[in-house]
Amino acid sequence: MAAATASAPALTRAPRRRRLWTAITLAPAAVWIAALVVLPNVFLMLYSVWRNDLGTVSTTFTTENFRTLFSSDVFQLLLRRTLLIAVLSSLIATTIAYIVAYVVVRYFGRYKVLAALLVLIPLWVSYLMRIFAWKIILGENGVLAGAAQLLGLGPEAVSAFLYSQTSVILTLTYVAIPYAFLSVYTSLDRVPNHLYEASADCGASAWSTFWRVIWPLTRPGAAIGFAIAFVLTFGDYVTPAMVGGLSGTMLGTLVLQQFGTANNWPAGAAVGVVIIATGLIVLSVVSLFTRLEAQID
Repeated sequence: MAAATASAPALTRAPRRRRLWTAITLAPAAVWIAALVVLPNVFLMLYSVWRNDLGTVSTTFTTENFRTLFSSDVFQLLLRRTLLIAVLSSLIATTIAYIVAYVVVRYFGRYKVLAALLVLIPLWVSYLMRIFAWKIILGENGVLAGAAQLLGLGPEAVSAFLYSQTSVILTLTYVAIPYAFLSVYTSLDRVPNHLYEASADCGASAWSTFWRVIWPLTRPGAAIGFAIAFVLTFGDYVTPAMVGGLSGTMLGTLVLQQFGTANNWPAGAAVGVVIIATGLIVLSVVSLFTRLEAQID
């Protein structure tokens, strides 16, 4: 009895120590999230409901910033354009990434890791350098312009490459492909080969195997890849500024102008809040596709 009663406090101290150790190990991550994610967004929301008095921020509460935004035809146009460009570029990037990842996983065998690294190599290059490279490619003396001239398409086709919505979609698609590829590759690589073999033994065609077996298992990876691509493209302002021109302007450019040349931080914060809210709505819809229809055994 004495030994049992003596061991009881020790047993109760063990969970406390585990909880304390868990709290200590999670503290750096919690501080990081609070300092770099929560607090900046809290300040952004506060600024969005404050007033701008001739370039000076007043802490007076107001919803005028949001009323001005949603009553502006320019803002509504930019919001629709940003959504269209982000969704299109993310869809194209995810589709290309899925096809490439499927080929790499299925047909490259022991060299699939090397092939995956080759796809991810652009991530090792500076983001600005990649955008500037596409500006050169899409320019009047670039590769596409030279090919158009050889085909005799005329100056109208050459001028359509740069400073347009098409150039923004093309460039953002290129930027998003490696991120979408990484997510899709991970999902496809987890599908065991015996599922392909079992489906073929049952007489299923290659398309039926993909649609009924592979796609339900890898759909969450594709959805996550799309979500990553969308987050990268929806708030981007560097790409529209470098290759978009006036017709390729997006909401990120408007945020930069409000915080910069216009010196209207509350208006810029209001645009930022709208970007975050719209992005969360789209991501909540995308999250519906992350539910598995089948399980990998």
